[in-house]
Amino acid sequence: MPSLSKKIDRIEESQTIAITSLARKLRAEGKDIISLSAGEPDFPTPENVKLAAINAIQNDFTKYTQNEGTPELREAVAEKFRNDNHLNVKAANILISSGGKHSIFNALQTICNPDDEVIIPAPYWVSFPEMVKLVDAVPVILPTKEERGFTFTAEDMKPLLSRKTKAIIVNSPSNPTGSVLDEETLRGIAQLANDNDFFIISDEIYEKIIYDGHKHFSVGSIPEAQDKVITTGGVSKAYSMTGWRIGFMAANEEIINRAAKIQSQVTSNPSSISQAAALEAVRGTQSEIEKMRLAFQRRRDMIIEKLVKIDGLTVTNPGGAFYFFPSVKSLFGRKYDGQTLKNSIDVTHYLLAEARVALVPGAAFGSDEHIRISYAYSEKELTEAIDRIASAISRLR
Repeated sequence: MPSLSKKIDRIEESQTIAITSLARKLRAEGKDIISLSAGEPDFPTPENVKLAAINAIQNDFTKYTQNEGTPELREAVAEKFRNDNHLNVKAANILISSGGKHSIFNALQTICNPDDEVIIPAPYWVSFPEMVKLVDAVPVILPTKEERGFTFTAEDMKPLLSRKTKAIIVNSPSNPTGSVLDEETLRGIAQLANDNDFFIISDEIYEKIIYDGHKHFSVGSIPEAQDKVITTGGVSKAYSMTGWRIGFMAANEEIINRAAKIQSQVTSNPSSISQAAALEAVRGTQSEIEKMRLAFQRRRDMIIEKLVKIDGLTVTNPGGAFYFFPSVKSLFGRKYDGQTLKNSIDVTHYLLAEARVALVPGAAFGSDEHIRISYAYSEKELTEAIDRIASAISRLR
């Protein structure tokens, strides 16, 4: 067989997808597995959104659309960004893509040249470094500290800057930590980007899922920095539409035109039916968003009371998204059946085997001392899962 791409050998498989798939396989085999690994809301897509998709099918809206997305959806997303995020954008500044991940990848493809450097704060979403590698750029990791709520400042970034720095990826609220960057911090990063001429890719997919008086601030709303910022989002998290695969990007027209050129040769337009559903999501009633946010907050408050009581876990209360990212380093060195836990992968394997709970090791997110627990599940599932985890940890010696 001819040789295959060496680039792919450098890319890690998405651990969140892999573990979620494993949990489904084990359940299909009849095993009693609770999976807290997936990053998707457990709520149904709102009825008005589903009805819009059905109507699109019945009206034969099932053909190709404009590559950049339908004019109606681009304008609706621009209006959303103007009203909610205070971005100075119009439809020409918007590209609709097949999910938020696709939007970020399009952005990186558009701005990066070989050996450019992209700063990625850690813990990070599992795909950020791999996407940077796929565009032949170099991920430069910026570690953050749990005692500071996994946040960082422009000062923390300065030692990592070089003449090759092309961008930083900012994710607030964060997956996996739930940390939220405040306006002052984001203004400092924007000033640094202006002073050193690099881009900010701002992944704001969790912007509607936020707690405790935190305010979401879009760095792209800073007038002096707007040409340096690429804002990405989508309908997956806020509207429980993960499978519909609609993401969007807001940026200056030159970036949008170049990203659209890439998209035209790779995927073309996103699903026409999903675009019709997304249009209703963005333009229709927004009442379901708050209902889901309040449900997530109730679950968070319920679960943290249980987590802090488990010997060996240290947990920070997330300000947004729907994940806990507890430290498990106190479990390292503990034993079971003659084996010793040495890292986050060992811990998640132990909990899958002994507690029958599927979790994601922190190593996948750039922090091997942690694990990720999603609370996008019912209160019944969460209660049972945390009780199983507590029991399994108590059996370690």
